[in-house]
Amino acid sequence: MQSDEFVKLIDEALERFGSRDLFSGTEVLDLLLDLRIAALRVDDELRALIEAEQAATTVS
Repeated sequence: MQSDEFVKLIDEALERFGSRDLFSGTEVLDLLLDLRIAALRVDDELRALIEAEQAATTVS
């Protein structure tokens, strides 16, 4: 699953669970927002790693 798909699923869950009273909406939102942030960070870190590798191979 790509990060974009992962973030889309989380965004949909944020909408779906944001107004539910069955569980603490705040706790669910906090968890989903944390997951979303983590997914975006992984994407940025992976992009930086790939760019660094590409730069290293073009210099060689």
